[in-house]
Amino acid sequence: MHPRKFVRDWLGLALSNYLARGMLLLRGVMAAAALGPGGYGSWNALNLILDYGSYAPAGALEGLDLELPAAVAGQPGPALPSEARHLLAGAWTIVTLGGALLAVAVALVLAFGRSPTVRSLGLAAPLLMLAAALLQLTIQYHLSALKARGEFGTVSRATVLQVLVGGGLGVALVWRHGIEGLLWGWLAGTALTLMLVRSRVAPPLLPADASRGRALVRAGFPVFACYATSLVLRSVDRLALLRFGQAADLGHYSVGLLAIGLVLYLPESAANVLYPRVAAAARARPGAPGAPDPEAARARARLEVTRAQRALCVALPLLVAIALPWAAPLVGRLLPAFRAGVPALCVLAAGALMLAVSTVPGYFMLASGHAPRLLVLGMAAAAFNAVLVFAVAARAPRPAPVAAAAATGYACFALGVVALAMRELFVARAERWSFLAGSFAPALWGAALALAATQLPAAAALGAAESWGGALLRSAAVGLGYAPALWHFGRGVGLKRVAREWLMARRLPA
Repeated sequence: MHPRKFVRDWLGLALSNYLARGMLLLRGVMAAAALGPGGYGSWNALNLILDYGSYAPAGALEGLDLELPAAVAGQPGPALPSEARHLLAGAWTIVTLGGALLAVAVALVLAFGRSPTVRSLGLAAPLLMLAAALLQLTIQYHLSALKARGEFGTVSRATVLQVLVGGGLGVALVWRHGIEGLLWGWLAGTALTLMLVRSRVAPPLLPADASRGRALVRAGFPVFACYATSLVLRSVDRLALLRFGQAADLGHYSVGLLAIGLVLYLPESAANVLYPRVAAAARARPGAPGAPDPEAARARARLEVTRAQRALCVALPLLVAIALPWAAPLVGRLLPAFRAGVPALCVLAAGALMLAVSTVPGYFMLASGHAPRLLVLGMAAAAFNAVLVFAVAARAPRPAPVAAAAATGYACFALGVVALAMRELFVARAERWSFLAGSFAPALWGAALALAATQLPAAAALGAAESWGGALLRSAAVGLGYAPALWHFGRGVGLKRVAREWLMARRLPA
């Protein structure tokens, strides 16, 4: 992969994600305004079906992401090789079975769930969300085939299409039809997206090769389990507020959940582009037709991972720290009923900044065959976070304390991931400690500056929290305060080169 192609795929995927996130943010704002804190809390509770539904294949798609890149490597043209089609058919068998089990699980929750929020949802909205989750599984299956072939442009377009159409229709319908309007709009966008990806790649849609499917589950289950523990880590706060709080508490808290996605999209885009390359390099064998030298491929993959990590860890804290002072005036003007959620939003954004540090190293560990070790860490971190968050929520079921507990769990998990990855990326102890410091020091400094500018009483000297002028002064102060970290950790990172590679227009071979 030429460096320019990597930068284009990474930033193109990130741009599409941010465009998509912008529409989702607009949809979230409109939904919050139309539904109020209680209704918006119910909407976010309903989204747990979509979040957990993506894990229904129990590792088959994760195994496909590991095995498929090597099966299509060096194969020209859009046609899928025979081995690739067998892998895909096996994965689809497990996806179909997982979707059926998901439907059963949702039915059981609706029949026997005791939460007042669950009972208030009725039947129509959960069933529509279930349909959206099943369609999303089909799209994920197609995207695995596209990413294995390096077609990240199509992946980016699919992301934008789904959110622009689905989110736009949801915004138009929510005022008249409430939560069901949001869901009908999303279903329409998801159906169009499925048509787009199907036009670019046509994997089998009839269950077959069940033995291949079981083999993919075995290969991908450690990765799947890592993703599942990560989901628990990132959703246990909502579960705790569902258990101990009111729907309005979850509604106020959900404004902060929007910030988490905005922070994580950039590192996740880089990690998604790197993942198939690292997976192919880890499974390369000497003498394979058209394949590079395995050791050289692995060394090149490690170099790309470390470069991406350094660039992200120095740039992302600056972007987050400058943006965070604008949260209070924006929420105060657009969603005045959600002012109580602003402190939690700021804390969650700082916690997401810690979590972002572990994204690229975590994906490297998964793709290079170290998922079992990462799984042990993830299970321990998820258990610690669950105990901490539920203990805090039981005593203080309010957004800000729960956000502080969740952010603490994020930071502990990220520290463990980076500590594991640096042992695989570097041999020399000095290089390992330099990688650890370069990963966390900018994030800690940027988060501290942002929280000081938005949460400390002394920040009132820069103006009222909800004033535009105060936000501008806070952003400027944070930017100046971050300058030493940018100068020290940004030297030799190549941020100028990243910008130059992104802007250059000539086409290069993949």
